Amino acid sequence: MKQKAHFIGIGGIGISALARYYASQGWKVTGSDLTESELTRGLRHDGVRIVIGHSAKHIPLDADLVVYSAAVRNENPELQCARKLGIETQTYAEALGDVTRKYFTFAVCGAHGKSTTTAMLSLILIEAGFDPTVILGTKLREFENSNFRRGKSEYLVIEADEFNKSFLHYSPQVVIATNVDKEHLDTYGNLGNVIRTFSQFLKKVPKSGAIVVNRKDRNSMQAFRSVRKMRHAPKMIYINQGKDSHWPLQIPGKFNQLNAEMAYRAAQFVGISKTVARKVLPRYRGSWRRMEQLVPRSKNGRGNDQLFFSDYAHHPTEIAATIDALKKKYPKKKLVVVFEPHHIGRLNDLFKEFTSCFDEADALILLPIYHVAGREKGLEKLKVAKDLFNAMRDRENPKKKMCLKNIQQSFKLLKKYSNSVIVFMGAGTIDANVRKVFNSKLL
Repeated sequence: MKQKAHFIGIGGIGISALARYYASQGWKVTGSDLTESELTRGLRHDGVRIVIGHSAKHIPLDADLVVYSAAVRNENPELQCARKLGIETQTYAEALGDVTRKYFTFAVCGAHGKSTTTAMLSLILIEAGFDPTVILGTKLREFENSNFRRGKSEYLVIEADEFNKSFLHYSPQVVIATNVDKEHLDTYGNLGNVIRTFSQFLKKVPKSGAIVVNRKDRNSMQAFRSVRKMRHAPKMIYINQGKDSHWPLQIPGKFNQLNAEMAYRAAQFVGISKTVARKVLPRYRGSWRRMEQLVPRSKNGRGNDQLFFSDYAHHPTEIAATIDALKKKYPKKKLVVVFEPHHIGRLNDLFKEFTSCFDEADALILLPIYHVAGREKGLEKLKVAKDLFNAMRDRENPKKKMCLKNIQQSFKLLKKYSNSVIVFMGAGTIDANVRKVFNSKLL
């Protein structure tokens, strides 16, 4: 008889990939989430039974395991029911941690660039015949528009997310650390704690393994200091951004050059040549919501001189880097950003950085903040999108910007921006709303 696993919050990008992993291993998988999404629809299409909403009656009485996302709180009725029934429960991170111990695991950590670097590393390993299993934080064309790939070898590639200290549950042999930044301060409180926790994770790599790090990233190097002092330290592979990064990529941005170099150097550790990497990386056209080009369903008054993109950037560092990459790729076009702030805590922790990260854009349309369920208790009186709008408006030489109530209003305004690149940014609902109007080349 098949083992049964139920996933609470199955619509998350990471946990949905883990659910696919369990299904690929012969488990009968069910799941629930608060809302329908592209990810839940995709899982349902592939035979996973999914219900919308949370209720104790959704828990199969004969379940062997219940896995729940970091967004699920202890008072969740499904989680309470599973515990009352004596069913084993694990967080997403705990369950993925168990999986990592069954494989030779490559883990990609960092505040920014995880998904792209994980995708690049996976494609290099596939091209070299390593046939890895991959659990990814985005969707790839090469994986038939999925965030999961089932391999038949001993190799596993995962994203190692630092939110809620999730990555401390993982047991990797090779780690890529793209960067360390002031992020998830609702978990860490300050940058010092972020750096110390990254250091804890890096210390989990065994002497027989390797760590790939960007030497130019000060915070990463600070996290590495105590790792270098270990008696049985793993191999340290240092990347010099700008010096090592010269890859013929289709996707723009200096940061993607760095991502490619780090992916290659991790693959090189297991014997893969640069020839293989140079064969596959130029074919990589990007992934879901990473400077992903969109195509309008109809022109609807838009000219052929407008280009549209969707991007997951929701941290000031990511926003500025994406703007810079698109400006350099399309130097003769105006750049218009439509941004939905994500999580009131992040907006307030990084408020000063948010006021300046859009400086290189020619125009900004600011949407109301996306409130993250379960993570904003006690934050109701903090600054919101309108406060950010007012702060940017009061700066010297302000860019033309508008604070709007909904995405539909922004579409009307965008028609007047001729000869422009328009990028929709955010980690909340902005992408789902945009796709009601646009067709994606990927999807």
